[in-house]
Amino acid sequence: MNDWTALQTEICINVANAKFHAFIHESKRIAEFRRLGFVNCQTAADYLHETAIYNQLYFEYGTDRIQKVMAEALGEAAA
Repeated sequence: MNDWTALQTEICINVANAKFHAFIHESKRIAEFRRLGFVNCQTAADYLHETAIYNQLYFEYGTDRIQKVMAEALGEAAA
């Protein structure tokens, strides 16, 4: 990594961050399924939690940040 250009570093970071942004998108998507009655809140939270574990998002971004994404998405679905 010491020999990387700024562009190469930016590309690498953007790909790494894509996982987090995909999680946000999927949180909103399952929240919509919850709002429509296809899944209940517990199932939606379980799916997101398992996804975060599988993709090491808790490790990479911290529990508080991941749980905040989930709470915001599922809270909006209840509104």
